[in-house]
Amino acid sequence: MKKIGLTARTRHDAGPLSVNTGSHCPANGLWRPEDGAAEPVFIFEGSLMPASGGVSTVWHLVREPLR
Repeated sequence: MKKIGLTARTRHDAGPLSVNTGSHCPANGLWRPEDGAAEPVFIFEGSLMPASGGVSTVWHLVREPLR
């Protein structure tokens, strides 16, 4: 699988990762929509970030899987 470059915040920054609907997921993990209207969803790295409730949103990484 092709590695996706992190264009949002990276893991080295102080804040969490955030990406928009339609962007490629930068990291495996549990992601939650910005409005908090839905439960966190596991999304695989490289997948397109989905809409939440049929509308575009910003997704925030809640937790990466344990290695």
